[in-house]
Amino acid sequence: MSFSHIRTALAVCLFLFALPLHAQDWTSQRPDGHAPIGVMGDHTHGAGEVMFSYRYMYMPMEGSLDGTSAIDDAAIVDPNGDFGFMVTPTEMPMQMHMLGAMFAPTDALTLMLGVPFVSSEMDHLVRNGNTFTTSSSGIGDVKLTALYVFARPERVRFHAHLGVSLPTGSIDEQDVTPASMGNEVRLPYPMQIGSGTVDVLPAVTYLGQTDALSWGAQVGGTIRLGENSNEYRFGNVAHGTLWGAYKLTELFSASARVEGKTWGDVEGADPALNPMMVPTARPDLRAGTRFDAGVGLNFFVPGGSLHNLRVGVEALFPVYQDLDGPQLEVDAMVQVGVQYSFGLLGGHSH
Repeated sequence: MSFSHIRTALAVCLFLFALPLHAQDWTSQRPDGHAPIGVMGDHTHGAGEVMFSYRYMYMPMEGSLDGTSAIDDAAIVDPNGDFGFMVTPTEMPMQMHMLGAMFAPTDALTLMLGVPFVSSEMDHLVRNGNTFTTSSSGIGDVKLTALYVFARPERVRFHAHLGVSLPTGSIDEQDVTPASMGNEVRLPYPMQIGSGTVDVLPAVTYLGQTDALSWGAQVGGTIRLGENSNEYRFGNVAHGTLWGAYKLTELFSASARVEGKTWGDVEGADPALNPMMVPTARPDLRAGTRFDAGVGLNFFVPGGSLHNLRVGVEALFPVYQDLDGPQLEVDAMVQVGVQYSFGLLGGHSH
């Protein structure tokens, strides 16, 4: 995301902060009290409160872009064309299951844990017209984050994130390809499950409310530290998102969200990969920028035995993609999640 986009996001935040608000405290005890389910680290908890969550994300990718221009698969493997690769990916559906937990030792500090399980399949076209598929799956990089509320004016929250991503996901995923003579060989960068590096995850989140509306903004990034055991590291990431929600009833809210993300090329190179064979093995063809927009729906149980149970669904669709290519483009992202919070040892909800 460029500095101009970040300045625009900050300007929107300042505008929303200036909206007239009733003299009440911000609360999560409503269906729009949490952000759309696709936003991580959007809220904090009261002292002694615990929350467990499960998220499922499906992200299909099909077709390739070079910059903002679509490229036919046949053109990528054409020996007389601009690229001349022997193989190209044609589509890649990716799925992620995320188990999460949050605990607030104080009203100001909330600790967050995320454990992902990632699975991917990649279909390929060979220059001779044949096709094949590779796959990978496993536990991804575990994330630990501290969220600290540093300002809480009337019906507004500001909190900072400081997280770390641990290299628990595999970077040695293998499968059989037509050129591997029946042996498993290392898969290219997009098919690896983890980063192989310790990554720092800083962010800042702003939240605001009126009686029927809520909104928020988040700006953050991923900073890679060092080089992994396969002699490379993924590019750094910057991201920002803005959302707004309307409380339809005491049980339901509807939301709209925009998101921008930019990421760098792979630095270094895995010596087990042949960068002349397929675009996904080229470390200099991994960077890009993407803007998405979409809608969501949240369901919240305000009382009874299932008090504080939440269910959220959100669908985002790319409105702009600029990729160092050939690189597969994203078609959509759909997330569904369940969250349940409760007080521990006398804890309470905001």
